[in-house]
Amino acid sequence: MYIFVIIVTIYLPESKVTTSTTNSKTLLYESEDLKEAFATIAHQWRQPLSHINALVGSVDNRLYELGVDDSVIAGYLLEIEKITKEMSKSIDSYRGLFQQKKETFKLKKLLENVQKNIEYIFKEKEIDFQIAVDENLEFYDDTALLQEILVTIINNAKDALVSRNIYKPTVKLDAWSDEFYLFIKICDNAGGMSKSVMRKIFEQNFTTKHTSEGTGLGLFMVKKLLDEKMNGQLSVKNVESGVCFTLQFPRTRNE
Repeated sequence: MYIFVIIVTIYLPESKVTTSTTNSKTLLYESEDLKEAFATIAHQWRQPLSHINALVGSVDNRLYELGVDDSVIAGYLLEIEKITKEMSKSIDSYRGLFQQKKETFKLKKLLENVQKNIEYIFKEKEIDFQIAVDENLEFYDDTALLQEILVTIINNAKDALVSRNIYKPTVKLDAWSDEFYLFIKICDNAGGMSKSVMRKIFEQNFTTKHTSEGTGLGLFMVKKLLDEKMNGQLSVKNVESGVCFTLQFPRTRNE
């Protein structure tokens, strides 16, 4: 989601960042300044989203008044409403990140929500998205944070598939668990990445995109949040047809 990029590019004055010689973790979400900044951003985003929805309603009413019954136009209007609704939900998700609400949830339901978030652009780019997960698999953690992390990784896969014009582009998402860990794997068939890129993929400000398309903060923040907020691990490796990102989480007694 584009909101993710906006959030993570906010930097606090050095004097307001708490540091410790025994703990090098950045207190990203504990900062009151950052919370206030996000509240402002959320407010600014909601206004144009509401305006877009109002315009869609006006166009729909005008078409009705003119007696125009066009299924293609109606379909486009529905897609616009769907996109703005998902963007609004994403704003709510990020507001929830500051509250760190953990709960037990069905992983399949969360992955289906992820699919809804990327459904429109994947359909537009003709990318096949596949999910394989046991419908009874449960997990205890922050649903909003996990969902946005997955969307960020999936969007990176989408960008690679589109930029390389891959034949029959595909993204596969698998989830499973053993006695101690839960695993989520995201694989694409975009052809993989070089060793030099793989060594730097999680470094801050590293990006293979043009500066107008990315800041290099996406995967850096994903790995950081997994480590600091979810006690999770993120690894990446080349496979036969592309790249696989694997998220690993310890199962807890709260499940």
